[in-house]
Amino acid sequence: MTTKKDENGITITGGEYFDIGQTLDCGQTFRFRREEDGSYVVHSADKVCRMRESGDALRIDTSDPDYFYRYFALDEDYGGYFARLSAMSELKDACEAGRGIRLLRQDAFEMIISFIISANNNIPRIKGIIERLCARCGAPLDDGYAFPTRSELLGLTVSDFTALGAGYRDSYLYSAVRTVTDEFLEELKTLSAQSARKMLLTVKGVGPKVADCIVLFGLGKRDSFPVDTWMKKALGSEELNTAGKIHDFYLRRYGSLAGLAQQYIYNYARTRGQGSGS
Repeated sequence: MTTKKDENGITITGGEYFDIGQTLDCGQTFRFRREEDGSYVVHSADKVCRMRESGDALRIDTSDPDYFYRYFALDEDYGGYFARLSAMSELKDACEAGRGIRLLRQDAFEMIISFIISANNNIPRIKGIIERLCARCGAPLDDGYAFPTRSELLGLTVSDFTALGAGYRDSYLYSAVRTVTDEFLEELKTLSAQSARKMLLTVKGVGPKVADCIVLFGLGKRDSFPVDTWMKKALGSEELNTAGKIHDFYLRRYGSLAGLAQQYIYNYARTRGQGSGS
């Protein structure tokens, strides 16, 4: 894969290991939409890009090419990752089915709020709540709204979160905005994946699966293995009969590539209709 940045975006050719739809529709981000012409609009923090395929090239139009170069991990060798994971017999089919998936490097605060909203929820509803939250508090952009900053969200009451459709998560969000200070985030980023997970579990409304998602998608720590309904259905057994056991076993097995392995398995399970849930 070759990439070329210019002041108006990024052009990618030979993108065998970058499929837009697979990457965006794999549960790691909620702020994107597919347009009628087949292009995608993606928001992250206060940035926005538009992506479209043309022949064998992928174009990312944005005024923030450096941000989205990092966001889409364009400096990483996904061909090498794919080769290592697909060599494991139990992952071969899942890797082939999801070879275009990339792990996004996203804003940590946005991921904490977004994945609290995601708990026991479905993707259309998650996206709706987040969209309303951005419209209510986020700065306007040329296309849509920025994700609100902590200072902007501090102005909301529990009732405000309720009115946005957060349901029982309203008090969790209110509390999280007060807990997740700049100092909290800075410390979180210095920790190992498992230490960051423990710290996140002190935030009201953050359980093990949500913590693992934040570590993986918001902190960029790839030795994380979120386990939800899909993963329990795909990987559960008589011996691995709890989310905790599945998490620990596969985290040890896949190590530094556990997060990418999880996305391959998650995609494979969902596209074949295994399990239930979001």
